[in-house]
Amino acid sequence: MTIKNGWISFGLGRFRPVYGTYGGTLGAVLPTLPRDHPGGLHEWMRELVPLGDLAKGEYGMDTLGGPVAATEYPAALPESFAAFMADPLLRDSVPTCTSCYWEAGLPTAASPVREGARLVRFLNDRQGCVFWYLHLLPDGSHEVLAGSEAYDEYEVAPEQAAEDLWRVAPDFDEFIARFWIENLAWYELVGQDRTDDELSAPVRAYVLQLPVDTEQ
Repeated sequence: MTIKNGWISFGLGRFRPVYGTYGGTLGAVLPTLPRDHPGGLHEWMRELVPLGDLAKGEYGMDTLGGPVAATEYPAALPESFAAFMADPLLRDSVPTCTSCYWEAGLPTAASPVREGARLVRFLNDRQGCVFWYLHLLPDGSHEVLAGSEAYDEYEVAPEQAAEDLWRVAPDFDEFIARFWIENLAWYELVGQDRTDDELSAPVRAYVLQLPVDTEQ
């Protein structure tokens, strides 16, 4: 069953206005991420801001906070997810401008859009506007989906699920890197109202790939 490819997010000021808490952006207009960074996306995230300051709330941002409950993850979960969660400084420093939080129980459900696949809810919006899922595919690969329904709590018809869900990343690494830089960009662009010249280098490199909204 076909679902949308893109990103569900808050607005980024003049670069991406969103009229509401969240809005959908089709994948074709998403900025690229530095996947070729030495050490990969995890190392790139470490360099964005001082992690200790973020984890302690000293950078002026909310963070996702403490870990999910499990200390040993089922083998079916992606190695990239388990590795990220095993790094407390990195895990606890992920910024969030909409008070999102890690899902402690990692509840699972059968995928309504792919036979033989499973959904694992790992991240929630505080108000229940959006939920994020690892979509574990039958061939052992995974992707990240997001939608407004808690699929592990009640049954949703496949047609409704296909309308609701977005494929927001091809894997967890790309998802968490984009989530990180998008939240950091929001704090600089909206929370601190920085000009282009005042943006941090990573945020500037990211958002200048986006068209400016000249109608604001």
